[in-house]
Amino acid sequence: MKLKITYLAVLFITTVFLQSCEENLVEKPYSSLSAVSVYDSEDNLLKATYGVYQSYTGTNFWAPFSRFLISESGNKYCAMGIFGDGLITPYYKFAQTPTNSGWAAQVWAGLFSTISRANSVISNANDAVSDEAVANIYIAEAKFLRAYAYFVLVRNFGGVPIINKDITSLAETDLIYGARASVEETYNFIVGDLEFAETHLPDKWIGPDLGRISAGTAKAMLGKVYLTMAGKPLSKTEYFQKVVDKLEEVYGSANEDKYGFGLEDNFFDIFSLDNERNKELILSFGYFYNSSYTYGSIFPFFLFPRGLVNGDEQTFYGLTDDFYNLFEQGDTRRDVTMIDRYVFTGASGSDGANPGDSIIYNTSRKQYIIKGTDQAFGNAAVKCGRAYGKLDRTARISGAGPWGYQNDVIELRYADVVLCLAEALVEIGQESQALPLINRIRDRAGASIYATLPTDMRSAVRLERRLELTGEFTTVYDIRRWGTLQDEIAAMVPDQFLDNVVPTYSEKLELYPIPQTQIDANENLLQNPGY
Repeated sequence: MKLKITYLAVLFITTVFLQSCEENLVEKPYSSLSAVSVYDSEDNLLKATYGVYQSYTGTNFWAPFSRFLISESGNKYCAMGIFGDGLITPYYKFAQTPTNSGWAAQVWAGLFSTISRANSVISNANDAVSDEAVANIYIAEAKFLRAYAYFVLVRNFGGVPIINKDITSLAETDLIYGARASVEETYNFIVGDLEFAETHLPDKWIGPDLGRISAGTAKAMLGKVYLTMAGKPLSKTEYFQKVVDKLEEVYGSANEDKYGFGLEDNFFDIFSLDNERNKELILSFGYFYNSSYTYGSIFPFFLFPRGLVNGDEQTFYGLTDDFYNLFEQGDTRRDVTMIDRYVFTGASGSDGANPGDSIIYNTSRKQYIIKGTDQAFGNAAVKCGRAYGKLDRTARISGAGPWGYQNDVIELRYADVVLCLAEALVEIGQESQALPLINRIRDRAGASIYATLPTDMRSAVRLERRLELTGEFTTVYDIRRWGTLQDEIAAMVPDQFLDNVVPTYSEKLELYPIPQTQIDANENLLQNPGY
């Protein structure tokens, strides 16, 4: 699912972005119009709703990239990139503190911006549209987007303040300086929003509306939320059955046709710019770049190796040999997820390479090398992993800055839904029903299918999630809900880290610290234990 929002002059009142953090109390407005002027028609309501979508990308390209870094860095398969560990520090070493949590601070601020915009739509939709059924569609979209923001927040920080309505006055200190809800209260709030969304949204959208949140999107996300609630820290194991019940509403040929879902035949096609609204994308947020809107995606610039599609990429994130070796020979996911070799397209002499040179990852040296000269490519002092490649490999628009790519941010794919359902089936003892789901994912990738039940089906489905979904905002959250973070850290090796020092496990690492700037601004916020 994918929505390109081409009308970005979204109207917001100046008080729409009052948050729990004093330094973020007022958002730079698109307009100083009053709420009455903004919400005076369905057309303006639509623009305001698009503004909630846009908040997940918008003009701050660091916010979604920050979410990538904190959801994909802290695991045993994460390594430095060609140019070191500058972006994945401190998260790949589990060295985050309240005062060095810059990426987490970006995530906190960005998601509360989304919540504020969503609350504005929810509170004012009935003023813009007299037909309650029509107004409820916009409210449902906003509630889904608010729920997803809280879903990201609770998995990173635990319980957070719940702001459930539009704040229009600085006198509303109970919301502006709200205390933290519990983890369970936060999840219950998320579930309530998603239940409203699945009830009031159309099964799917078509034509120019393709990519908006649908009932199918809400059901799929609700199933994933239930799966997370079934794991740590809530450990509501009875929710595994709720996962099955909910995701079976969207699984199977009839349901896939009803909601417009399915698996693409070719794994690489999922991420192609020529296939942006494909049936596998349940939730994604669109980036584009042109002369009037110059805020595209920065993901390829900091993930691709230099000279893959442009001459100036700066890789600071990689994946280890151990991860590469998890894939069977012939599994098409391997060379999409990681870039093992490529032809250099940069300028002559750049990092010792020339246009047309073959750049190959050398396993024994843990470096990219220039094939013709056997020289280390990039920083010769750094042992790096293979660069992440699960993005369309199209060069950015000529003349654009590092953020000028048009790759979308994919948050939920149908393959994730299939594996969530498989996992829940395993956990309730229906392993034989789960096996065809795992095989469906493996068959699409060209991996061997299981002829009989694996000895350990739980391990099999968890492995499949790593092979299929690494890099897609789910790795750290899976590890935490499985309760395997201690084992994950124990499996790390010195070569992954610039200082060759393996971190040690502490229970506090099951959550990130709340940024100190937020604690300083709101005396009602309590820090997570251990920080």
